[in-house]
Amino acid sequence: MPTGPAIRPRRDDDLSTLANVLVRVHAYDGYPVEGVADPEAWLQHPRELRSWTADIAGFPAGQITLITASAEDDAARVWHEHTGGDIDRLAIPARLFVDPDHRGTGTGLQLIRTAVRYAHSLGRSVAFDVMEKDSAAIRVYERMGAVRLRSVTHHHGGGLTEPAAVFMVPSPANETPPHR
Repeated sequence: MPTGPAIRPRRDDDLSTLANVLVRVHAYDGYPVEGVADPEAWLQHPRELRSWTADIAGFPAGQITLITASAEDDAARVWHEHTGGDIDRLAIPARLFVDPDHRGTGTGLQLIRTAVRYAHSLGRSVAFDVMEKDSAAIRVYERMGAVRLRSVTHHHGGGLTEPAAVFMVPSPANETPPHR
């Protein structure tokens, strides 16, 4: 029976194992949609603020990365349209995945909550997008109180597209609620 995770900052020595987990996740449910040609490189986002690993009995079983927002990000654009907030004060959780053998343990929820708490501690708002096909992830986000802002079309390699939804996590204070 799997035990609960310890969430800790990701270390360089986690990358190889997490890359292998990511390849398994992609085979299991098609995440990430961009594929996993170079999974270690994919894990190291160029706009990373911080990354965390879900450690289960010494095994890196999942991870999340918090990145700075860019005007090119679907989540940032939609969030800005709804709140009027400054994109420079927005953080985006990304690269969230959990080994299929350790799902259902609350690991994904603990990872996203860790990233959100950190973003809020920096005074940043939180918004992100998720592919519509990832219904289990959407349920986790809704369970934690994330608010769906709008559907978008995610464009990725080779001219392919994927329906996605943009969510925001209300800040503990002073964030304008989305208008409808």
